[in-house]
Amino acid sequence: MKGRKNTITLFLLVLVLASCGGDSGPSDTDPVKGILKGTWRVQAVSVDNTDQTMLYNKLTLTFTDANYTTTNGANVWPASGGWTFTDATAKTILRSDGVIMVVNVATETELVLSFHWDNTTIGSGRAKSIEGPHVFTFGE
Repeated sequence: MKGRKNTITLFLLVLVLASCGGDSGPSDTDPVKGILKGTWRVQAVSVDNTDQTMLYNKLTLTFTDANYTTTNGANVWPASGGWTFTDATAKTILRSDGVIMVVNVATETELVLSFHWDNTTIGSGRAKSIEGPHVFTFGE
């Protein structure tokens, strides 16, 4: 009788573990994805540690589940594209143009994204001041 009880217990344990295999629950990235959804307006921009907010003062960024659109994003923000998290930590985003962005802050009221840009985007003669780290701070 004891052996049969152990077999039944083992069978039930295997059955419970097998039912947990197909995880259809929420992903670790879902809370951040929920925060990102919607339209964000630029608050501040730093390019290579220099304030460049005036160049992007009308920038808006709108996220959906898998795409984004922008207005007044100049060369560093395509008008539209796709995006995905690079892993389950939701700390980095891969845009469809190959740019990897770090999610520095993601709250209900503030979004800070940073990435390295290798191109001259403001104008000739200032390539070194433009190439480098870009930090965009967005608000509601």
